[in-house]
Amino acid sequence: MAEESVSAPSNKPSGWGSVPLLTTDQQGLDVLTVEECEELLGQREIGRIGFDDNGIVVILPVNYAYVAGAVVFRTAPGSKLTPAATGGRASFQVDDWDTEIRSGWSVLVKGRAVEMTDEWMVTLAEYFDVEPWADKVPRDHWVRIQPDEITGRWIHRLDRDEPDRS
Repeated sequence: MAEESVSAPSNKPSGWGSVPLLTTDQQGLDVLTVEECEELLGQREIGRIGFDDNGIVVILPVNYAYVAGAVVFRTAPGSKLTPAATGGRASFQVDDWDTEIRSGWSVLVKGRAVEMTDEWMVTLAEYFDVEPWADKVPRDHWVRIQPDEITGRWIHRLDRDEPDRS
């Protein structure tokens, strides 16, 4: 199916920047550019990390920041730190939805998880004040997901974008 471009409707979901033209994928979803994805990544505080934990895919929420082209978060020793210790593959997803108009966006980051040990990067990440909500256990290990790929989609109902002509 050929890609087509459509004008961005005026009732965009929260966190949406101004975009004059969108490309539609084969599923009818509008494809976000890497720049748009990065803008949206920088506007949220909570996302989900996905990784392999002994052969089982695990997806967990984390407080995060998008810093210097990477997703960073704090964690305690345990399953979220394991892929970082081995440079394992990880995914990160963040989204926002408006259920009333059935519209929203989703951004997916695929890359490698690495524990941050360089002092300057930790200092930079600390500047963004990522405070985990789960604070009963110290979370003093920083993990960075260095993206290999960043993709995003925006879904909206065309019938909701059209003005009422009755």
